[in-house]
Amino acid sequence: MKYRESKKDKKLRDWFTKDYTRSLLRRIELKNGAFRGINSVDISFAYPITAIAGRNGAGKSTILALACCAYHNNKNGYKLPKRHLPYYTFSDFFVQHTEEIPPQGIDIRYYFAVNNLKKTEARPDGVGFGYQRRWKTKGGRWNDYADRLRKNVVFLGIERIVPHSERSQSRSYSKAFKDAKPQGWENKVKDAVGYVLNKSYDKFRYLEYSKYSLPIVQIGETIYSGFNMGAGENALFEIFSTIYSCGDGALLIMDEVELGLHAEAQRKFIDKLKDVCLETHTQVICTTHSKEIFDSLPDDARFFVESVNGNTKITDSISSEFAFSKMGAIAGKELDLLVEDEIARVLLLTALPSIIRSRISVKVIGSATALSRQLAAQYIRGEERPTLAIFDGDQKAKAADNLNHAKKMAENIEQDFDDWFSNRIAYLPGDTWPEAWIVQKCSENTETLSALTGTEINALVDILEYGLQAGKHNEFFEISKHLGLDRASCLQLFTLHVCQQFKEEFSTLSEKVEQCLD
Repeated sequence: MKYRESKKDKKLRDWFTKDYTRSLLRRIELKNGAFRGINSVDISFAYPITAIAGRNGAGKSTILALACCAYHNNKNGYKLPKRHLPYYTFSDFFVQHTEEIPPQGIDIRYYFAVNNLKKTEARPDGVGFGYQRRWKTKGGRWNDYADRLRKNVVFLGIERIVPHSERSQSRSYSKAFKDAKPQGWENKVKDAVGYVLNKSYDKFRYLEYSKYSLPIVQIGETIYSGFNMGAGENALFEIFSTIYSCGDGALLIMDEVELGLHAEAQRKFIDKLKDVCLETHTQVICTTHSKEIFDSLPDDARFFVESVNGNTKITDSISSEFAFSKMGAIAGKELDLLVEDEIARVLLLTALPSIIRSRISVKVIGSATALSRQLAAQYIRGEERPTLAIFDGDQKAKAADNLNHAKKMAENIEQDFDDWFSNRIAYLPGDTWPEAWIVQKCSENTETLSALTGTEINALVDILEYGLQAGKHNEFFEISKHLGLDRASCLQLFTLHVCQQFKEEFSTLSEKVEQCLD
């Protein structure tokens, strides 16, 4: 299902895309060389929270390390208590044994939303981003770190979820921790963690000894410290405390952001993180293995990293279903059907007979361009697995654009590519997007649908019109409000009605699927 941006999302995006005062990181490009398994990176950031998924070893953590090294910092800048320096260098992340060959001939470009750098690159939207280079010649050293833009940058690795009861330093100093000086943001952190975990904390503060700290909370008459907190609870206090400690405009990098949190807490964590990022103008880049995290972020805030024929491939705006099916590598079906969104998937599975459904796998990819990219990737790999990309009906008018996009992605193509591509695509019925087409067809036959929904015919006609007026992809949100049903139930009823009453509309598509199976 396509992600539906909230007002909060729109506020975050509006701030992030228009702010040129905080040197926001907008793009990372690795032009030469190879780092720990990745040999190319080109990733752009259009939303303040970015999640990167991929199989183990695909290069996710390497991208986080590159992001950490985008900035320098002043001597009095924020640093984690256990760190000596308030900034990161490549040696913090890329450590080699004497038998390993260090990276050489590296050329990295960082693009920032800032207007006072000497170099700029013209972007498709007409905005110029300043950029800086980091390079390392063969046998040489990295160029001067001190030239980098100044910013508070913090990296939170997976050690944040290790309980204090399992940390040797915390256990050693368990009796030595004393009250830390209040920072003024303790109540904000208390409320944020309480929202995520459905807890009502009365008090929260930190205890400290030397460079070590320990959270302690009170709920009613009960007081407990980090020694008796779960891993996720400890991690949440550290994350939100770090953001507020960094102050305005920091960059927070997190590895496996969902660690220690159950599914509901993951969703609420991202929701609260959005609030805090909007308040503090913080940019967050993280990795994840969680579908819940992906589902909680806009399409263009999701990236999938993989290795294809030894080359690093980064897919943007990928659907969570497709991304996590790629990591699951579940096979067994005879034909893969690729569709744009969940609406197309429901429509397709309802329209096709069970004898065909049992032989196919339907995967939500995310957009028409994503479908073209997936076919191009299959062409590059030379895969023979039967695949059919099914575009929404409104993409018929954009057939040439989708073909050209696939050609551009495939790069080195043979003369038969046009035929190869056309044999692997089909279209849903109609000339518009699926939701609008379903509602339009229901308007042509309201009697049966009236009985299915328990709605008087004239009232149903008005409700269908309200749905069409709601705008693209909002049709069933509007209709569900008037029918007193949830959106999923409305979609299922309407889709079933259309597939039963207008079977002939699906004949061409069904024949195409059967041909691919044969």
